Amino acid sequence: MERSLAAQFKAEPPSLHATGAVCGGLHWAALEWLEQTVQPGWATLETGAGLSTLVLAARGADHETVTPSQDEADRIRSEADRRGISLDHVRFRIGSSHEELPRWEPRSLDLVLLDGAHGFPYPILDWWFLAPHLKTNGYLLLDDAYMSAVARLVEYLRSRPAWRVEGTVGYRTVIVRKLTDELPPFDSLGEEGVGRVSFAYLPPHKRAVAWVRHRVFSTRPGLAIVRGVRKHAPFLFR
Repeated sequence: MERSLAAQFKAEPPSLHATGAVCGGLHWAALEWLEQTVQPGWATLETGAGLSTLVLAARGADHETVTPSQDEADRIRSEADRRGISLDHVRFRIGSSHEELPRWEPRSLDLVLLDGAHGFPYPILDWWFLAPHLKTNGYLLLDDAYMSAVARLVEYLRSRPAWRVEGTVGYRTVIVRKLTDELPPFDSLGEEGVGRVSFAYLPPHKRAVAWVRHRVFSTRPGLAIVRGVRKHAPFLFR
């Protein structure tokens, strides 16, 4: 029985990245998930490039990858040629995702893999540009979910009815399904309702006071008190 491509990579890891090592790529379990899930002809896009690019190419996906490294793209091409993997339906966009995605010609996507820049706010920007173009019931994979910016995105998606966090593969790749089309609500208060606030930026001795003030004056009775004071003692607000 022929081994899966992910198993072949695990047994003989190619050097695709500038460090000369495979480290930084998807976990083997995530590569196996891609190999088992992606169907020929799926429209896919990833930020970052590596073994996942080869797996998606081997599965016959109509694939785009955004990577800032031309050398990395060349190494992937060489490895694909060595293994007999066709890249006829793979397009490399060379550049940073926050520069390339605004210039990207949108198309409907079956799967998006975010594994590019991991520092804040880049994973969130990548999601913002690509989420509207992911099909309903399409897959969103978020790699390195233990990193702060990615973890924030996972937490947000977990709270939205338009998305369903289905689980993890390996120990760091989160699988999310898009259930409906939904842009993030325009929330002028920035907290999607009372309660989702943080005063961590304040010195510790001021946080409790700030939280109490916020809770009191963001309620209807509290706002009525503020309006009354503004009316009868406007000098207090000067």
